[in-house]
Amino acid sequence: MKITLKKIKKIDLEILQSELLKFIRNKVENIPHCRHYEKYCNDIIVIDTLQSMFYIFRAKIESNKVDSTISLTPTQLIILLYCCQWDRKERTQEQGIVMQTMSDKIHEKIVNI
Repeated sequence: MKITLKKIKKIDLEILQSELLKFIRNKVENIPHCRHYEKYCNDIIVIDTLQSMFYIFRAKIESNKVDSTISLTPTQLIILLYCCQWDRKERTQEQGIVMQTMSDKIHEKIVNI
């Protein structure tokens, strides 16, 4: 099953990709310090899924379309939601708005599954 996010602006995709990369780095940095086996395994799954999504976003950004449509699996969508809801203090206001908007869109899609 795939779930589609429509009409995502290129600039928003760039912000999403950047935030996704920061989220990956945060997860990778935390793995050596993880003491719980289940959390360790979950972090590996999240990192792997996010890395594949990074390339999905990259392909859409490089396509030079103004708006893009992205189809994701429910797992990818939920992990992207985690990334959008991650409380990163260094986000600019613009980044925060994009991440909140995407979080709202994703939440709506998940509720309607």
